[in-house]
Amino acid sequence: MNRADGREAERRAETHDLDVAIVGGGIAGLVTAHRLNSRPRAGRPRSVCLFEASDRLGGQVQTEQRGDWLLESGPDAMVTAKGSAIDLCRALGLGDELVPPLGAATFSVVRNRRLHPLPAGFRTIAPTEPWPLLQSRLFSWPGKLRMLCEPWVSASAASTSDGAAEDETVEGFVVRRFGREVYDRVAEPVLGGLFVADATALSARRVLGPFVELELRNGSVLRGLRSVPATPVGAGRGSGNDAPAQLTLKRGLGSLIRRLADEIPASWVQLGCAAKRIERSREGGRWRIETASGTWRSREVVLACPAPHCAPLLHAAAPEVARALEAIRFASCVTVNLVYRRRDLTHLPNAFGFFVPRSESYRILAAAFASEKFPARASKGHVVVRTFLGGALDPGAVDLDDATLSGNSHDDLAQLIGAVHPPLSTHVHRFRNAMPQFDVGHLSRVADLRSAIAGQQGLHVVGSGMGGYGLPDCVTSGEAAAEAISRSQRRTAAPSPLASPSVSMS
Repeated sequence: MNRADGREAERRAETHDLDVAIVGGGIAGLVTAHRLNSRPRAGRPRSVCLFEASDRLGGQVQTEQRGDWLLESGPDAMVTAKGSAIDLCRALGLGDELVPPLGAATFSVVRNRRLHPLPAGFRTIAPTEPWPLLQSRLFSWPGKLRMLCEPWVSASAASTSDGAAEDETVEGFVVRRFGREVYDRVAEPVLGGLFVADATALSARRVLGPFVELELRNGSVLRGLRSVPATPVGAGRGSGNDAPAQLTLKRGLGSLIRRLADEIPASWVQLGCAAKRIERSREGGRWRIETASGTWRSREVVLACPAPHCAPLLHAAAPEVARALEAIRFASCVTVNLVYRRRDLTHLPNAFGFFVPRSESYRILAAAFASEKFPARASKGHVVVRTFLGGALDPGAVDLDDATLSGNSHDDLAQLIGAVHPPLSTHVHRFRNAMPQFDVGHLSRVADLRSAIAGQQGLHVVGSGMGGYGLPDCVTSGEAAAEAISRSQRRTAAPSPLASPSVSMS
């Protein structure tokens, strides 16, 4: 063999051919791989590789069993209003593992350093039952009357050429429809906490879309809600709706990750293998992916990681897509699981958790009483509390050390729920640049991103990279990408020049 032949043989050994490369092993990437595996194509088996930079699959979904304590670091439930994640659990044989929350407790908000439960029937921003609202100590009498007068407030929402409402801030929408108190005391802490966001910048169309549509169609949110009382709107449990707003899995959402991983061929997965660069190959218009394990060529590339990680990969090959990805802002957040003896929490409320307005002097954004919300999260006599810190208005929190984050959480819990002794155990998890920020104009930015991607044959973006939030959005986007890839490969089912995947992926 001469020197030129040797160099060519070395190049072939280092460049592997694929049908599909998936970058990111979170829920969206795993669902994409699972769907591709469950839809085998005729003829040669599909060659797929999933590249995950860390040493584990699941992304933000992280469940740990620590003795008698089941700890969720990322999401802890799936909303029933969007059924894709729950349908996936059932399809994977996990239907019997689905469990609802314990009872019908709701959430509280902090007001003047005290916890106040949301009135019964309160749907995120809208009171649907007058009597509980009138009894609530969360609002002043003028504030209560302003809310109840919402049906007589003129509808001023303008619509775009396609009939959709023009975008405005959550603050503008809520104050206009229900008054300042609802925004300051409920919408700001609840929506700011849920999305770890600056609520003054949040897009009403993106995070309160059903309410915006109710105003557009009915001229009033409350009139619209009365016309469709069983429609689940917003984040909370709707009054008169017996179906649970959320479901989870008995052994935590990590069960879903494990089942998906079991359903995917082990040879498809590479852990600890970050993608470094993606380019267009000169050979057949394929994509060329540089990774820690070598260089790969693929007909299709699925980016299943947050936009801040996707954009740098595409600067050379698809600059328009990279710019569109960079236009979607992300924030970092921290979760802290704290385990207490029940007797050490002297003011534990009958609630699933609480949200904290930024006007209050606390570091945490919210807290969830995990063991009060779902079964089998803690042994008898113990309580698991999960706090949330960071977000758009506290970006430095993610860089604090574990002791400081745990200490800040305990100090706030000591004041708010009477934590008289330090926790028995604390567990800190950081999520850097992982939470999409739904600022005004977000839907337009996502539309621009979709348009840019459409001009790049064989490129797909799923999950939070597309602004998806929560498991259902990520599941839906992963399934859609797999279906698009399957359709494309059916159209080009002629014999492929790609070599069969004989390369070890381990």
